[in-house]
Amino acid sequence: MKRRTSKSAVAIMLAAALAGCSEDVDEQVEETTESTGGDSELIFAMSSDAVDLSPHGSNDTASTQVRSQIYESLTIMDENMEVQPHLAESFEQVDELTWVFELREDITFHDGEPLTGEAVKQSLERVIDPDVASPRAFLFDMIDSIDVEGENEVTITTSYPFAHYPHT
Repeated sequence: MKRRTSKSAVAIMLAAALAGCSEDVDEQVEETTESTGGDSELIFAMSSDAVDLSPHGSNDTASTQVRSQIYESLTIMDENMEVQPHLAESFEQVDELTWVFELREDITFHDGEPLTGEAVKQSLERVIDPDVASPRAFLFDMIDSIDVEGENEVTITTSYPFAHYPHT
């Protein structure tokens, strides 16, 4: 009997707590907009602080979560966990060791410079450079060569087959 009462009490407290969280979202947005003069603010809580915001500087979860809000990648995973082009307009696995990425032409960096194959190559070379000693370098160990073909095409050859490569 005591066990049933405890479970019921917990269920009632949980329901009461959740009911307090059910304010209409539209009302919350309207109140936030009015109180901030039209600007919205997002507060995001994390279990720990980011160690480094450089895409090559750390490999911890908190830093990776923050960086994913700052930087973009050649590919992304869709809602079905399928790899899709993102900064790349398309990508193709030519053979078991070779991937070709065709970059979108409408992408620029924050300073207005266009995304080019050379920029992708420099970024990948930096992360695997032993002098940089990136904690993320192991994710790219399989890269054997990076070749830029024209302004917007990058060919990456791996030293062994690596099916997950396009989303690394």
